[in-house]
Amino acid sequence: MRLLALGVDHRSAPATVREALAFGDSRLGEGLDALGRAFPGNEFVVLSTCNRVEVYAAGPAEAAPEVEALSEFLSDFHGLRPDLISGHLVSYHDEAVVGHLFRVAASLESLVLGEGQILGQVREAYRAAVDAGAAGPAFHAVFQNALRVGKLVREKTGMDQGKLSVASVAVDLAREVFDNFADKTVLVVGAGKMGDLTLQHLKNLNPGRILVVNRNPERARAVAERWSGQAVPFERLGQALVDADVVISTTAAAEPIVTFDEYVRVQRARRNRLALILDIAIPRDFDPRIGDLDQVTLYNVDDLRAQAEQNLMRRRKGVDPALLIIERETAACYTALRRQQDAGALLRQLGDRADQIRRRELDHLFNTLPQLSEPEREAIAHMAARLQNQFLHHPRAAVRSAAAEAADASHPILTAVRHLFGLADPPAGTGLKKIT
Repeated sequence: MRLLALGVDHRSAPATVREALAFGDSRLGEGLDALGRAFPGNEFVVLSTCNRVEVYAAGPAEAAPEVEALSEFLSDFHGLRPDLISGHLVSYHDEAVVGHLFRVAASLESLVLGEGQILGQVREAYRAAVDAGAAGPAFHAVFQNALRVGKLVREKTGMDQGKLSVASVAVDLAREVFDNFADKTVLVVGAGKMGDLTLQHLKNLNPGRILVVNRNPERARAVAERWSGQAVPFERLGQALVDADVVISTTAAAEPIVTFDEYVRVQRARRNRLALILDIAIPRDFDPRIGDLDQVTLYNVDDLRAQAEQNLMRRRKGVDPALLIIERETAACYTALRRQQDAGALLRQLGDRADQIRRRELDHLFNTLPQLSEPEREAIAHMAARLQNQFLHHPRAAVRSAAAEAADASHPILTAVRHLFGLADPPAGTGLKKIT
């Protein structure tokens, strides 16, 4: 059995190449079917995301695809010139495939370290392969372990703790300030990309009301409509601040648009209710002294970036412990896979030898007793098969149990079964290659 992973990611290929190689939802099933036809007898899983496109293959040594053949398949399937992708493709072999997949599932290979989306994407890729009949025993074991290891790394290292973007940090801060958002009003001042992105994250908190203020009424309406909010004229900013519990300000004004004295009056009108102000503008939109007022929490873009950097440092501290977990789990998974292959090969040998003996003896009996009717022959053949299965039940169970304990094909029970039943040693190259 050989394992191969071939593909591109955000480090090896630009977005144009990744997009050209992508297997969209409509083409994933088609791609899996095409892989099965091109390389019969192999298992396949295709992982296709914004930042990576990888084909995982597993099959017998004599039929497993080579890098060149799989690369040619990718270019042909997508209608691309081979030279456009060949320099970007990265391959992994055998045990390295397992380690790479485990790192991917644990988000160590992601563009954003510790992001949680990749684990779900690995799960969906495996599920699609199962539904298409493309995954078999090898990838059932490998991908189920990958999902377990990805979750284990997050639980043990805190790799997914703390957001890394200004917008997502803002959401975390909002959660710390308010327990419930159903009765809260969110105000966006300015309709730029940062405000829109922050609002995209805050929308997941399901605020009761969203207000958008911008000097350009059309842009205010566009953002408001996108997030089911309400556009407010810029001249009514003061009243909007009175209504707002969370403020996201991202204008391009040359000087603060809200002075200290103005917000003192706003907070008085708010009857001193708790307010969170996320001033993401450069220069700042709110006088920094506003953050000193009672019941007002003010963060500027430097605060949010500093928090994001602290979160990233915490995640980086989890990398080494995560790699230790992955190294251990990779070795265990690969060893189990090799044992599974060893046991399967021996059980096939045992079954083939028993079938050969049973058929030989039945042929001899039927030639000796030609008067037997067809129903009688079928009854005798059925009894012989039942006897064979009953005699082999315990040897088969012993082989499976020994294979689960063995580090290689030389376990005493496996060796004894070969000798007792006159089976040859497994040919070189039939098992999984051990990487040292």
